[in-house]
Amino acid sequence: MRRSEKNWMEYEQTTTPFLPPGSHDAVASVTTELRDRMAKVEQQVLSQYTATAAYATLGQQAVEQARAEARADLDRSQATIIGLLDRLRADLQQRLDALEVPRHLASSGAPAPVAPVAGGDLAGRISAMEEQLAALTGLLEATVHQNEHLRQQVDELQQRAMRREGWLVSGDPSDLTLG
Repeated sequence: MRRSEKNWMEYEQTTTPFLPPGSHDAVASVTTELRDRMAKVEQQVLSQYTATAAYATLGQQAVEQARAEARADLDRSQATIIGLLDRLRADLQQRLDALEVPRHLASSGAPAPVAPVAGGDLAGRISAMEEQLAALTGLLEATVHQNEHLRQQVDELQQRAMRREGWLVSGDPSDLTLG
C-alpha cells in the first residue's frame, strides 16, 4: 500500500501515545479521527474489491470469447472435412456412373453401383462408400475376367490365322515353322 499525506499520519504523529492522558475532548477527537481513518480504509478495501471483481469479469469475458472462437474454428473444420468427403463421394459416384457396365456383366452377378446416401449420418456415409468400393471391386473383377476371355479368343483367332497361312504345323504356337 502506498502512503499518502491524506490517508496516513506522518511518522512523528505515530510516535505519540494513542490516547493521551487528559480530558474527555482528547478522547473524543481521537475517536473521531480513528473513525475517519477506518472509513478511508474501508473505502480503499472496497475499491480494491471492485477492481478485483472488474478484472475477474474481464477475464471471464476473455475466456468465453476464446471458447466461442475455438467452437467456430471447430465448426469450420468439420464443415470443410464433410464438404471434402461429400465431394469425394460425388466424384466416386460420377466415375462409377461413367463406367458402362455391359449387360452380360450385370446379369453375371457383378454388383451394381450403390446410390449415395442423402442423409448426414456419418456411419451411413461410410457404409455407402464401403458398398460403392465393393461394387467397384466387383466391376474390376468382372473386367479382369472379361479381359482373360478376350485374350483367349484372340489367341484362338491367331492360331487359326497361323494354321490357315501355314505357319503352324502342330496346334501349339510355340512350334512355329515355315511350311
